[in-house]
Parts: sequence; structure tokens; C-alpha cells
Amino acid sequence: MLNQFGRRLDVLGFWSLTLPIAWLVGACGAAEPPGDASHGGSSAAAAGSSAEGGTPSAATGGGSAHGGSGGSGASAGTPSTAASGGASGSAGSGGGPSLGGTNASGGTAGMSTLGGGAGAPGAGAGGAGPASGGTGGQGADGPGAGTGGQGGSGVAGSGVGGSGVAGSGTVTFQKPEGTIQNTAEPASTTNLPQSDWAKGLISPTLLAGHHLNQPAIINGYLMMCGNEEFWVYDVSNATAPKQLATMTTPNRRSGSEAESHTQSFARYGDKLYMATLGGTGIDTWDVTSATAPKHLAQIKLSGVNYGDYTEAVWGVTWQGQYIFVGATNNGIKVVDAADPAALKVAAEVPTSQYGGVSAGPLDAIGNVLVVMTPKENGGLATLDISDPLKPTRLASFTTDKSYIGQFHRHYAVMLGPVRVWDVLTNPKSIGTGSTPIAKLNTENAEYITFSDDFLFIGHTRQEINTIPGASKITFSDPKNMKVVNRIWGRLDTTYNDDQFVLPMGNLVVLTDDQSPYKGWVVAVHQTAPDTAPPIVDTVIPNDKSTGASTKSRIGITFSDNIELATVNAASFIVRPVGGQPLAGKFGVRMSVLNFDPDEDLKPGTTYEVVLPKGGIADFVGNTLAADFTSTFTTN
Repeated sequence: MLNQFGRRLDVLGFWSLTLPIAWLVGACGAAEPPGDASHGGSSAAAAGSSAEGGTPSAATGGGSAHGGSGGSGASAGTPSTAASGGASGSAGSGGGPSLGGTNASGGTAGMSTLGGGAGAPGAGAGGAGPASGGTGGQGADGPGAGTGGQGGSGVAGSGVGGSGVAGSGTVTFQKPEGTIQNTAEPASTTNLPQSDWAKGLISPTLLAGHHLNQPAIINGYLMMCGNEEFWVYDVSNATAPKQLATMTTPNRRSGSEAESHTQSFARYGDKLYMATLGGTGIDTWDVTSATAPKHLAQIKLSGVNYGDYTEAVWGVTWQGQYIFVGATNNGIKVVDAADPAALKVAAEVPTSQYGGVSAGPLDAIGNVLVVMTPKENGGLATLDISDPLKPTRLASFTTDKSYIGQFHRHYAVMLGPVRVWDVLTNPKSIGTGSTPIAKLNTENAEYITFSDDFLFIGHTRQEINTIPGASKITFSDPKNMKVVNRIWGRLDTTYNDDQFVLPMGNLVVLTDDQSPYKGWVVAVHQTAPDTAPPIVDTVIPNDKSTGASTKSRIGITFSDNIELATVNAASFIVRPVGGQPLAGKFGVRMSVLNFDPDEDLKPGTTYEVVLPKGGIADFVGNTLAADFTSTFTTN
């Protein structure tokens, strides 16, 4: 049935959200509840380190003829991976009779990326003797922004300290290290006649002589991807990109087929990782440092051996612990990346188990995997990956040959011509190969990307009677697609494609994969800077759904591509309703973002997903304009 959230489905509890959704998230910025006491340190000493700040026991002051001073409250445990404030330490008891003991101060709240815990009250009681009572201790400051309460004045024999004020720590968001240029461009740089093609290109040609494919953005830098070689660029000034690093895959076979049609990124704690395609499998890299990226691992996959559209890898999506790989005619490979430096094949799914669809680009969205085809093939498949080691077919079909597929919001798109299918509104019913929901005839094109609900397609070379560059097409309503801008590639040669495209802000990167390889260049696709915030489209498990697997990952699709450096425990929160945020890993491919909890979810439990406004951002820093929340319940 219909309601304000979208369309309710009776299939796996899916929802499709087609409008931005905003709710006030009362819990954001408030002090978090204390952690389980079993994780705290021992009494009368500082609590030990803990992933959740424990609730420490209070130290008790020693007795004395003159009233010994009360012991200080124990400090809360220091979280090893702080996602919520640790519990405040309890105050020490007052001293013995005669002169009132000096009350202990409250314990120090645990540090937290989500704001400080509450300030502890100065609660020690005064001594029981005839002399004046002890002075109440001051509550500890919450590390976010809370100030501890002042101790109360002692009254003879019964001084009581004042209560501490809860910390009101704000959410700690993060920004990428680098910056992507996103400034106004002259009108003379866009919507140009073909004869003025050069006016739309604002950078020099770079990496001429290198076979280049699909670029990407990570941590505010441009990642240029080629045939088992990669480069990191600072494009804060896109008219003069600066190369920061070069990466070469071990055992690279120069001149062989190993095109980077896709790549995917993951975040484990403060580490950023990348998965790339290779001639015999996939590779992982630590890309936390833009100037010193490191190769971590290479895994060979059965049946993959430097092929083109068979015996090749065309797709990779890093969801968290697992990387799903599109191995063309060899089907889907599931790679365990719990340790990104020690990859292991965890499962293999032949094409025969999901309708004979060759596995090209693919996207994992929560518990659903969408599989699209490489060139010389045509088809789509959806699989239930509630158990990531046992992908199970939901729906599939084959269709006319296409060049490549791509996913956006809840749609899968194929080229030649542009055809669109809805694959997430009901993953068990995605239509047939002859019934796309929309279609658009265009110039010959081979590769697809999206940004802010625009579809960008890359065109081929003049040698085959096409003009290189890209077309920018409206996609907010796929049934009314329209070309709104033609970005010309380099027309001073007949052999360059300039067909791999990456929009970033109001600019677009064009790269060439045709010999003799003309490198890459930056063009303009609109004069105004990009100020559009990303909008949530679909969340899986869906809002208010029940029966979710305890092995669920949480996937969210957006209207724009997401900068992973802005995704952390502050900007993407999953927790039992009213409970502590879960620890886990994040993964992103273009506009699809996933959270993979480190431990299985609890059965029969309702969880909430919270994306606070101002946290998650697109490539150029536009953040969510409103809080987003959804809930789901496990089986």
C-alpha cells in the first residue's frame, strides 16, 4: 500500500523511497547510554580499555578518626573504537566520622566520536561527625561539550554534592583530505557548437600513451584507473591537475586486456581501501594516504585470464567483509576481505544458478545483489544475498546485446540504445528483456555514469563515424529522458574515444581507452557550481520491514555519488532502537553505500538507521540536507 514513505512490498520487505525523507533525529548529539558494565574496569581503579565504555564501580573513602577523604570515582573505559560515549564514573563515598570527608569527583566520561557522555554528579556524602560536612565533588565534563555540575556545599555531617550536567556533544563528521574544484565556469565553456569543442576543455591532456578506463574519486582526490595501473591526482585546480602517486599491479602484463571498467572502495575504521580489476582476478589497495598508496593483496579467480568479455572480470562491489566480483562467463565470485591483505574466495555462483546472465558490473544494496552484463551480452539478474555466502536468484532475464550496464537509484540501465529497468521496487519482478520501462535512442555510446539524476554516456571515436565526448541526459524521470548538453571530446585526432566519463561537480573527466591512447582531460558540463545535496532513494532492509536476516547488511542508494571519506560512525548510524550504535565496515560504489555490522544482528530486534543531516557528502562536499531515519526488525 502507499504511504508517505514510498511503496510497500510483500517481497523480502522491500521499500523504494522516491522522495527525500526527513525526520528529526532526537538522539543525534545527545549523550549516549552507558555501555555494558561487564566491559568496564575494576572498582577503585581506572576502568580498562573497552570497545564500549563500561560503567565503573565507585571507589570508597577509607574510614578515619578525622574522616578520610573519599576515593575518586573510577574513570570510564576508553573505547578502542569509539562510537558512543563511555559511562561516567560514579562518585566516591565520603569519609568516616569526626571531620567530614572530602567527596570524590565524578569519573571522567569515555571519549566518543558521537559526543561526550554525561558529566558525573559530585555525589559523595559528607562525613557523619559533628564537624562540617565535606564539599561535594564536581561532576566530570562530558568530552563533547557538557560541563560537570558544581559540587554542593557541605552541611554538617551530611554534605551532598550537586549533580553533573549531561554532556551535549555534537556529532563529529569528517571531510575528505583533498578538494574537487567546483566553481562557476564561463558560459563560453559549455553547450558549444562542435566547431568550438576546444573551448569546453579546461585542462591539458595528461597520461598520453596510457590505456585509461573508468576514473573514480576517493578522499577528495581523482583516482585515474587503467590497465592494472593507477594514478592519484589533486584536482583542486582542475586546470592544472597535480599527480600525487602512481600504482602498478604486481605481475602486470603490459599490453594485455585488464580494463578497469569498475572499482569499489571500503572503509574499516580510519583506513580507506580500494578493490580493482586485474587480468587474473582482483587486487586490494590501502589508499588512506593519497601520496603513498599501498598494494595489499592479489587473488586469482578460476576461469579469469586476461579475457575481454569472457574469462575476464568486469565488476566489483565491496560491501564490507565481502567483495562481490562479476567474473563474466564464470559467474559471481564472493571474496572474503575481513583482512584486505589476505583475500580468500568464500563462494562461487555459476551463471546457471541465476538465469545464465554473464556477470559484468554489479551492485550490492543491503541484501540484494543486482547483476548487469558486459559487452556482447545482454541481461539482468537480482539475487538475495541475505546470507552473502549463499546468493540465491530472485529474478533474471536475457535481452539483446548491450555494451555495458550501470545502476542508479533503483534502476539498471543498458546501452545501445539507452534502456531502463526498475530492479529494486520488487526485486522478484524486474520485467523482461523486451519490456524496459524507458528507452532513448542516442549516438553510439559505450559507458555510463550518473550524477545528481543526470545520466552521462561516453561516445566513441571519429574513426567509426562517431564524435568522442559525452552526452548529459536528464534522469530524474527515466520515462522523460532528454539530452541537455553535448560535451565534445578532443576532435584533433580520429582515434581517441574519450568515452569513460566521470562527472565531479560541474566538471566531467573524459578518458581514452583506444590505441594509441590519448590520455585524459577535464571538460565542463554546466556553468554553475554543483550545489545539489544527495538524496536518499532506497534503503534495504526497507523502512518498517520485518523478518530481516540477522546477517543483514544495510544498503542505501542516493541521487548522487558518495564520498566515502565522509562516511563514519557519526554520519551512518545503525543501532537497536534506543541502544548503542553498532561497529562495522562501510563500502561504496558510485551512488550505492553499504554498512556491514561486525557481528550478526540480534534476532527479533528492531534496528534504526540514522543518517544525520550535514554528514554524508557527494564528491564536492554537498551534504544531506535533512536527517534520514528508517527502521527494520530482524526475524
